[in-house]
Amino acid sequence: MALANVPESLLEAPPYPMELMAYFIAQQMRNGDYVALGTNLPVSTAGVLLAHLTRCPDIKISALSYFMHLARVERFHDLGQVASPRLSRWAESIWSLDALLDAVPRMDWSFTGALQIDKFGNTNLIGVGDDPTNLKFRGPGSVGSSTVAAICRNYMIHVGSHAPRVLVERCDFRSAVGFGEGGDHRQRLGLPGGGPKFVITPKAIMDFEPESKHMRLKHLLPGVTLDEVVNNTGFELMIPEIIEEIDLPSRKELGILRARIDVQGVLRR
Repeated sequence: MALANVPESLLEAPPYPMELMAYFIAQQMRNGDYVALGTNLPVSTAGVLLAHLTRCPDIKISALSYFMHLARVERFHDLGQVASPRLSRWAESIWSLDALLDAVPRMDWSFTGALQIDKFGNTNLIGVGDDPTNLKFRGPGSVGSSTVAAICRNYMIHVGSHAPRVLVERCDFRSAVGFGEGGDHRQRLGLPGGGPKFVITPKAIMDFEPESKHMRLKHLLPGVTLDEVVNNTGFELMIPEIIEEIDLPSRKELGILRARIDVQGVLRR
């Protein structure tokens, strides 16, 4: 979609936090990457689509059992629809579950949400509470994240809230192991994948210090202060001497994101 066809009203507002989260994800994609989309993850779906429609025409997008080339889709009327059989008409191939699982070690990127994330990138999608028979809050369950996070080359964790109840000292349950207890624990567990690369929230982008595997601040989102991030993190976050500025989308990229990908404005709510 040409920028001239994007209503000017759509470009008036600066990028919203979830749009910046999606844009950061798009910037990590490289042409030819094999990327798996999860269900009910509009931020990462938007990020992958933005990369695909701008810089990465040959990205390999896997959703459910479909490998899809989505550059011909004029508008994505529902970001949740991308990981849906309704888009199977855009499939270039349909794999059996066995074949799909066999391909996970070749997956360059996958994504997961979380109810809780600890300082070593372990995630909890199971539930909150210390009594498994009487949880305070029940999550969707591991939904495949345990297997994919153990095997894929890299993955990102993204959540819709940056708060002490989300970024916790220790997860109540582990649905997917990030770096375990830190250091080389992941390797000692025999997990072949590269582990989590980034944690993305509406306040900040975090990565992991290479030796300790302790979560480390990388970027603050615009308008967010360091104190705000520190005070809303339930463990001691590593703070580098220099915090890198986050890249912002161009008007063209923002136009594609708002007028073609996120038609319903899910990321602007």
